[in-house]
Amino acid sequence: MKVIKVTKEYFQTQDEKVYFFEPLEKEMSVEDMQKIVDANEKLVKELKDNEIYGK
Repeated sequence: MKVIKVTKEYFQTQDEKVYFFEPLEKEMSVEDMQKIVDANEKLVKELKDNEIYGK
């Protein structure tokens, strides 16, 4: 998922706008938000793999 825009209220990808539960105190760069999204996607994949394969 590629992040294209970040505000205090939401981040936007090519397909959707995802609102934060609470607004951020300060705006974050697209690059920093992309790092967070990438780390979360990796974690979800690992959890799914562990669930499927029992690793």
